[in-house]
Amino acid sequence: MLALAAAPAAAADGLRIGGFGTLGYAYDRRDNIAPARDIAQQPRDGFATRPGWRTDSRLGLQLEYRLTPGIDLVGQFVARDHFDADFDSVTELAYAAFRPHPQLDLRVGRINYDAFLMSDHRNVGYAYPWVRPPAEFYGWIPIFSVNGADLAFNADAGDARWRVKLQAGSARLAIPIGEGYDFRAERLLGLSLTHETARWRLKAAYSRFTAGREVPALAPLHRGLEAVAGAGLPGVSAEAAELRRELAFENARITYATLGAAYDDGTWLAQAEIGRTTASADVVPHGRMAYASIGRRFGDWTPYLLVGTSRPGNDRRRAANDWGAFNAALREPALFTVNTTRIAQDTASLGVRWDFHRQAALKLQWDHTRIKPSGYGLWWRDPAINERHTRVNLVSATVDFAF
Repeated sequence: MLALAAAPAAAADGLRIGGFGTLGYAYDRRDNIAPARDIAQQPRDGFATRPGWRTDSRLGLQLEYRLTPGIDLVGQFVARDHFDADFDSVTELAYAAFRPHPQLDLRVGRINYDAFLMSDHRNVGYAYPWVRPPAEFYGWIPIFSVNGADLAFNADAGDARWRVKLQAGSARLAIPIGEGYDFRAERLLGLSLTHETARWRLKAAYSRFTAGREVPALAPLHRGLEAVAGAGLPGVSAEAAELRRELAFENARITYATLGAAYDDGTWLAQAEIGRTTASADVVPHGRMAYASIGRRFGDWTPYLLVGTSRPGNDRRRAANDWGAFNAALREPALFTVNTTRIAQDTASLGVRWDFHRQAALKLQWDHTRIKPSGYGLWWRDPAINERHTRVNLVSATVDFAF
């Protein structure tokens, strides 16, 4: 929403209408792996040796209505590639904003997930220099919105502004696991601290939540592991019980801590974030992630360099015992599943942005990604490559605009 403040908007009787969009094209030459902007996207029908228009393209519409000087209604709707593309998933924001005091902001309804530096404009391609937010940092967590409330306290100190925000609620979204997994983040709590000056923006955030339900596609595997765990087989039963615990999404506890900084003096721009997430079950993606970017404006042109990295919080799990007849039926599928969500990769990107219009920009970007064995959690891929190193070169072009 903040990114749209400078864009023209229609106004009538207190109603403001604005929007944003991206027309994107992504291409790579691999025939056994395909990229995803985030893990809630619809898997491709096959792997990419053809252009991909769905990865980055999106269209957003934002409505703001001022009821009184202290009460605003906001709605934001974003059409993008999503596994469960219904009206609920399209509705990114739908809240009432109150200002009970000049230093307090209260929002109630569907609000943005305030966990990182780009929480306000993650979908708005026109607001940042790259083709897409770094996948290592933003791709693994598909939560865009929270159903709940947040309260922010604002204070000015000289030429700087401080903001402390407390957020609480829940989130729901569909993830393409099996026939579909209705992921629910319950009992979500978040706290953030932001410091802004004319050139700098610094932010620290912490959030935690609990996964609310199990993955239906894993039910047969869970039942099989429970049967082996209860069979009293030396070594094997203990290993089966441990694998069953690590394959449990339901009631898994997740924490997410981030620290970010952005600088822009009109000529040079730089941005970096580091993060660490923990999970009580290894099947839930978690670990350490970071990225850094620098760019320089030459009139309407902005070349930039971006690097990102992600490392999983759990080691690759290997077989500890021979399960005999259950090796192929249970042990190997369980080990594959617990390893398949790990994210272990590094990406170096070069790109350029051309602001050919005051409300539109063309971006070209080349990404070179190195993926480690059992580190493919951000990719659709042929399972045969899961234990191999892979290098991917992805070329992307987008036109981003705001209106």
